[in-house]
Amino acid sequence: MTRKDFNRGYAKRQRICETTLIVGLDIGCEFNMMCMMNAKGKVLGEHKVHNSREGFEFFRDVVDKAAKRNRLWDVLVGFEPRETYCRKIVYYAKELGYEVRFVRTTALKHQRELDESAPLKTDRRDAYTIANIIREGKCIDSVIEDGIYRELRSLVNLRENAVRDGTRSKNALRTFLEDFFPELSRLYSSMSAKGLLAILQTCPFPADVLNYGEKRLAELISKSSRSKKIGESKSSKIYAAAQESIGLKRVGSSDRLRLEFYLKGLRKSAEDLKAIDAEMARLLKEIPHAQYILSIPGIGMVTAGIILGEFGNLDNFQGAKQGIKYAGYDPTGKESGKHVGRRRISKKGRWRLRKTLYLSSMRVVRAIPEFKEYYTRKIDGTSGSGRKLARKEALCAVIIKLIRLIFAIVKDGRMFEYREKSKLLAA
Repeated sequence: MTRKDFNRGYAKRQRICETTLIVGLDIGCEFNMMCMMNAKGKVLGEHKVHNSREGFEFFRDVVDKAAKRNRLWDVLVGFEPRETYCRKIVYYAKELGYEVRFVRTTALKHQRELDESAPLKTDRRDAYTIANIIREGKCIDSVIEDGIYRELRSLVNLRENAVRDGTRSKNALRTFLEDFFPELSRLYSSMSAKGLLAILQTCPFPADVLNYGEKRLAELISKSSRSKKIGESKSSKIYAAAQESIGLKRVGSSDRLRLEFYLKGLRKSAEDLKAIDAEMARLLKEIPHAQYILSIPGIGMVTAGIILGEFGNLDNFQGAKQGIKYAGYDPTGKESGKHVGRRRISKKGRWRLRKTLYLSSMRVVRAIPEFKEYYTRKIDGTSGSGRKLARKEALCAVIIKLIRLIFAIVKDGRMFEYREKSKLLAA
């Protein structure tokens, strides 16, 4: 067995000293439950903190009084991350100069059962349990980002919602066409094709197509798709399909209203994505690390924005190994006696970052010869147990290599470039 530190919590436990005031916060919508204790586990107070200016000032006064009364000058606040409600009080605690740490949801659940051997959940008990977890050094070292990185992460979340809205509109549009004009949906592979959208805005139903005429239809498609050849070939097929269509014959005003609603949703999502991407590009210009990541072939503006939005400031990481774990690509498995289980990625990191890195790894393999060679070598080779690697497993190895490359060029402060024999300058 290789030498490995299986007691990583030692340094975190050493962080808790006799002058540390531990504050456990159970975050809620209307109020937060707070429990204070010292390093020995003695409870120094329990209070309800409302999400208001009076509640926040009460939180500050109670913590300051407890710190002075017990001579505890080092305040450490722990909480279970809930993005919907926790931002206000967490940033307020940071403004007061308190150190803030996350607690895993799974750790809270398991610790709750260990403390009292019962799965009962209450706000008061959760605040006590969070304080105990922090006291034992079982917190997460993630940094709570603020400023431009918080804005970038908000844009990433907003972009994900816009993409989902667009996908929802496309699926609804395809379902709609299956009822009234199923042949048209089969002639276009994408619901966002310009020719298809022009038809749906002008003559969406078979009867409308027949009344519109094949010649005018060809002109409409040619103008929207900017190709006369495509317009002529598509128009003849669509006109013939309209003559033999098996779609519903009766079309009411409510059906046309439904179609217009779906088209508006599709247009709105496209406009939202355009505005979000423009703002993301503006923010990336203000981040020095962005130019280094953008220099990697296969990584564009949106991908770089998501990577930096999810990772945050890369200077807060100790190295690439911590970044791999943060993305959820660190290997995990089970070993007991002679049994050695199959290795898998932990998937404990941020899912959006994991998805983006997976999609970019396929582009990087095509764009960078060294990554393609590395991927081919992994596909042709075998794992440590002698088993042939699947394609996804090989891509996971590429992703780990890509994360190391990103951290290397950012640390060195230089662009990605090739040497004469296509060797990576930073890897």
